[in-house]
Amino acid sequence: MLGSVKLTADPDVADWLGKRPATEWDAGNSSKSQAKHGFSIADVDSLLDAPVQFAGRVVEPAHEEPRHLALEVTADGRSAALVFARRGEKLRPISCRAMRKKEKEAYDAAT
Repeated sequence: MLGSVKLTADPDVADWLGKRPATEWDAGNSSKSQAKHGFSIADVDSLLDAPVQFAGRVVEPAHEEPRHLALEVTADGRSAALVFARRGEKLRPISCRAMRKKEKEAYDAAT
């Protein structure tokens, strides 16, 4: 449990992320991450280019489409939490934001 988000380990998604899936952006998810949270498409790309340190499946809150969370550091050193959905072999970013305190603790423990 990371704050209000409950996760379960998902080694398959961590392996999949290591293969650097293509991303699927739309106007909603690209503008939300950039305007609201200050993370650009290039920042998300830098997260996906790095080796995965922490990834899990979001159990709560529940969503119709399964969501996942990856914790990583951007190329410029910012701690980021990437919430995404897996659509076939494509990764659809939902949101990219700064890690919350418990997420940062989990990331630090994993590294």
